[in-house]
Amino acid sequence: MRMPRIYPALIATQACYTKSMASVTSSFRMSKELQRQLSDAAERTGKGKNAIIIEALVKHLRAMERASLAEEAHRQSELVSRNEHDTDWYGLADTSGWR
Repeated sequence: MRMPRIYPALIATQACYTKSMASVTSSFRMSKELQRQLSDAAERTGKGKNAIIIEALVKHLRAMERASLAEEAHRQSELVSRNEHDTDWYGLADTSGWR
């Protein structure tokens, strides 16, 4: 019998998902081809389908956040570079969106 591999990311995902957050059920549609690929990946890696979906979603959302931060940094850079002759460039920064 083949033993499933243990992946650190999976353990971290499961620990974060099951211990720090209330569990909710979501439903979505996917193509039969995507479902087949998901099933194949689960079989190949020994991970559950849910774990693969959660891991992929977390990675995607983090990438979106990084992209958003990069866009804001670019916008701030453009704002400052347009006024580089001003000595008070820091005062020109729009910090309204900063957390």
